[in-house]
Amino acid sequence: MNECPREDVRRELRELLNATEAELGFSPDEEAERVSAAASGRLHTDARALTAVADALAHLRQLEDFTSASTVLPNVLAQRATVTELAKNAKGNTRKTAVGLLSELEQYLGWLSIPMGRWTDSRTHLDRASVLALEADDAFRLSTALSFSAYRHLRRADLSSAEALNEAAARDERVHLGLRTYVTFQRAEVLARVGSKNEALKTLSEAENLVTRLADDDEPLPGSGYWYVSSFFRGQRAFVLHALGDAKEARRVAQEALEAMPPGWQASEWASRRRRLAEA
Repeated sequence: MNECPREDVRRELRELLNATEAELGFSPDEEAERVSAAASGRLHTDARALTAVADALAHLRQLEDFTSASTVLPNVLAQRATVTELAKNAKGNTRKTAVGLLSELEQYLGWLSIPMGRWTDSRTHLDRASVLALEADDAFRLSTALSFSAYRHLRRADLSSAEALNEAAARDERVHLGLRTYVTFQRAEVLARVGSKNEALKTLSEAENLVTRLADDDEPLPGSGYWYVSSFFRGQRAFVLHALGDAKEARRVAQEALEAMPPGWQASEWASRRRRLAEA
């Protein structure tokens, strides 16, 4: 099964998640054979094969929290190769599902490229993710890819592009409330950094109201957005406060955000901006 992680990665996952290889979906079984047969063209791609790959991707996302982008990157690239073949061998609505999953893989590769400083690769992956999400008519994955592109431009201090991409990410309201909350916090940061203080404060208030709604929402978090929780969004609030020039409060909120996070997240690579802000 091409997307099965290397033995050392599987060992890390077993220890971190306290699970067996079978529970993680890495043992040779009927599902693995189904993915292999569909990828090779011996069977038409079906929902079960795509679900098996999506489950493996979800485990890799959690592994990244404890390791680094470079650790999981080779396995995500292998998954993309597999899903590319699955999409070619799929028909009808199953093809749309496969293309949507391929969009998510490109989106994730774009995200992983950012902490590695691979800015050109990141843009290429995120552009592909957007096109594939449009093909699949997948609002959630399109909005995620656009918001990640906006984040990329924020990190590069290209505020006009960040603002435009963030606005595009917010257009379709079919997306999960957690993603809408992330996009709203991002917009508040963009507005603060371009000097629109009043609009930034208003948007920050909107984002905080969405966090309250999210806490009361019964809809489960999507697998590719399991971090849409209050401690994560507290860190997003800290970024907005820092962009508004309130360094002291931003530092305090960043410290609170880190303390409220699960231990594995506190030391994660993606939380480095929060740590720098908390220690400033």
